[in-house]
Amino acid sequence: MKFDESIKEKIKEAKIVAFSVDMLSEKEKELVFSKMVDKILNSDKILEEKKILRTDNNDQELEVVEDIQELYHRLKPKKGLDIVMLIAYHFYTIKKSFVVKDLLANYKVLLLPSPSNPSDLINKNRLKGYIMLNGKNDKKNNLFTITRKGLSYVKDGFKELDDD
Repeated sequence: MKFDESIKEKIKEAKIVAFSVDMLSEKEKELVFSKMVDKILNSDKILEEKKILRTDNNDQELEVVEDIQELYHRLKPKKGLDIVMLIAYHFYTIKKSFVVKDLLANYKVLLLPSPSNPSDLINKNRLKGYIMLNGKNDKKNNLFTITRKGLSYVKDGFKELDDD
């Protein structure tokens, strides 16, 4: 992976800042530095994601994929189940499916503490009909995707839907 010089400089500056805070232990300094590096690296990824357009089979533009952080701040999920739905919705706009590891990675991008049992949150949303199993990936991990009902739930601001 090739980094441009501006990213290298930002990381060097982050290290200086993180390790200059006297009131933190060495482990805390490393954690702060790690979070700062994640933020630096994800900021470039976020800029790229903002430019992604989904297209149909005729290369017609459908929609701009919204950055997960912007989506989080716009929709303001309050519960853990809703955060899972927000992430499922985001993955649907990019590549349709996700695995538990993807879910946990997005908690880090959002700078939120990871749930202790992410599979339980997924399964609770499956019971509501918001998420469904979508097969397995090449590593035999379960793939999940959001359902139509789940899409409506997220788009309506996490309001419970009447059953059809």
